[in-house]
Amino acid sequence: MNATQRRITTAAMKLFAERGSTDLTISELAAEAGVARGTLYRNVDSMDRLFEQVRAQLAMDIHSANVRAMDAHGDLDPPLRLAVGTRMLIRLAHDNPAMGRFIVRYGLTDESLREMMSGPPMQDVAAGIAAGRYVVTPGMELGIASMLMGTVVSAMWMVLEGHQGWREAGSAAAELALCALGLPRDEAMAIASRPLPAAFFDF
Repeated sequence: MNATQRRITTAAMKLFAERGSTDLTISELAAEAGVARGTLYRNVDSMDRLFEQVRAQLAMDIHSANVRAMDAHGDLDPPLRLAVGTRMLIRLAHDNPAMGRFIVRYGLTDESLREMMSGPPMQDVAAGIAAGRYVVTPGMELGIASMLMGTVVSAMWMVLEGHQGWREAGSAAAELALCALGLPRDEAMAIASRPLPAAFFDF
């Protein structure tokens, strides 16, 4: 993605989140992106296609950033990995409100949940179950994915609306998720409040 395409994607993400739909005009998007209408015509097939590109790029960016952050700190205990990933996502909403609002608006879609099922959070959950760190009923994968996504989206909303800071919201969300997966409350609280790795998202 070149610089112009990145500007278009960033502008579209902001407008899609504000509108709650793909009902944008070329003029509106051009003004938000700071590019000429002709540039948009060369780069945008349709608003629906652009929405899918924005969503797919965001998912790719988050996945790559999550992997980089985890790889920088070696093999972590699955609950710690899950807590770090949860808290970093919520910090993302603070650092990049447009991205956070897009996730809050569209994070609970069918496609997002399907991606969650095969992504790092559910891989960490599976590793935690295999290691005996989590106690969950078999066959609850979709429910767990929905719970994790809902917890992150709710915490992001709290941050974006100014009800909590990202540190408080992130730690609370991580603690709730770990408790729901069967960790004792004291252990979940300790894991959720540990210092975060130095490697954060780079968007």
